[in-house]
Amino acid sequence: MSGDNSTVNILVTCAAFQVEYALEGKISMAGGALSKGGAAGLLVQPVVWAVTGSGPDAADAFIYGTGVAGAFAGAILAIPAMATGVVKAGMDDYIGGLVEEARQDELAEVRGGIYGTDDYGFWAANNSITAMTIASKGGVAWKHPNGAYCFIKDASDTLICDFRPKKYTEIFRPILPLKLNGDKVLWTGSDY
Repeated sequence: MSGDNSTVNILVTCAAFQVEYALEGKISMAGGALSKGGAAGLLVQPVVWAVTGSGPDAADAFIYGTGVAGAFAGAILAIPAMATGVVKAGMDDYIGGLVEEARQDELAEVRGGIYGTDDYGFWAANNSITAMTIASKGGVAWKHPNGAYCFIKDASDTLICDFRPKKYTEIFRPILPLKLNGDKVLWTGSDY
């Protein structure tokens, strides 16, 4: 398990407190009306998303929004949002570690194109529903024996329709040759 998300979460929190302290000379923990420091602290996370090139997933956006509301409403919302952010960062690290383990079970040439299904889209989750959605859009998704749901795309971000992972307990794939089913393709949850 890597600690990337937890590390970023800690750095963002420390940076927000440093900005607030620099502007106000104290850390208020959002205890009252929005201050200059609280307003500046709200800018730290979007800057981190921009610098790291990784935008928020749906849960991160919700947690950030709750933190913004907490900055206006006081610590009653800000502190729970901060605690939730720490827990979510830990879960993201855990899932990231499982996906990395799944990558290592595949050929080196394709590892860079393997992602957890929670990376599929803004509202995606790491579960079988997202894997089914990927299959209906013409891609292959699978559940690794460690529990991570993964999918694969090529260098141009196009889903790959004919990949067969080396290790899986479930697989979701389009039926080949591809046949349209409305605006999607026919797919199956059965093995080859």
